[in-house]
Amino acid sequence: MPEQRMKHPDWCDPARCGHLVPPIMAHMPRRHRGATRRVGEKRPLGTVITYLVSGPDQAPLVTVHAASRVGDVWAELSLPQAAQLVEHLAELINDGMHACEPPRGP
Repeated sequence: MPEQRMKHPDWCDPARCGHLVPPIMAHMPRRHRGATRRVGEKRPLGTVITYLVSGPDQAPLVTVHAASRVGDVWAELSLPQAAQLVEHLAELINDGMHACEPPRGP
């Protein structure tokens, strides 16, 4: 039986690809995995990282991991959901920046 060559998407990082490393949990299928992007610096209170994943016949998902002293959680978001998260974060940033502005005169 001829060996099938795996086709990696352009964004797949072969060093991190789910086909080459074990999945996070035993019941999870092996999938392509993109480069890891860390948000901010690693801190004792926690860190957030993101990357793309996908499998055969599956659109890419944005995976968001949050690690803290009390545990680790993650979510896999479709690209439209990730875009919506970006919009929500932009709104929060905008609200926070307006809250920090000094009051204007009369």
